[in-house]
Amino acid sequence: MITISVDTSGFDQVLADFPARLAAAQKRALQDIGAAVASRATRAIRTVSLRPATWAPRKPSKRDDGHPLLIKSGDMRQSISWKLEGEDTVVVGSSKEYARYHQEGTKHMPARPFFPIDQYGQLVPEMASKIKRVIEKAYVEEMGKLGDG
Repeated sequence: MITISVDTSGFDQVLADFPARLAAAQKRALQDIGAAVASRATRAIRTVSLRPATWAPRKPSKRDDGHPLLIKSGDMRQSISWKLEGEDTVVVGSSKEYARYHQEGTKHMPARPFFPIDQYGQLVPEMASKIKRVIEKAYVEEMGKLGDG
């Protein structure tokens, strides 16, 4: 007769650690998503290739100060931030009310979007791909810690 004995005590520890690792992975993924989206929006104000759509040119004006569009003071660009809300949501936005007018346009002003979403509210493909990579990395790294602590 052959007897095989398997010690499952290590597996029990992995199972016990799983909920904490899962929560840590989710929090880390949300933080990294928030940082990535905010960074892209901030950079898109200055970098044409990062914008979700082409901006309409500025109307000729006697008050033209020569500043590129949306860059006069830098306040809006600096106002872009992110924060966690609860355990499953990250909010990215601007504290400047007028950021929405630039993103979506008004009846008096064309849209000049800089957040990485299209006119239908969907993430642009490059940002969606980046988010998938961020999520995968966070989960792979946190799950790799199972049983370590």
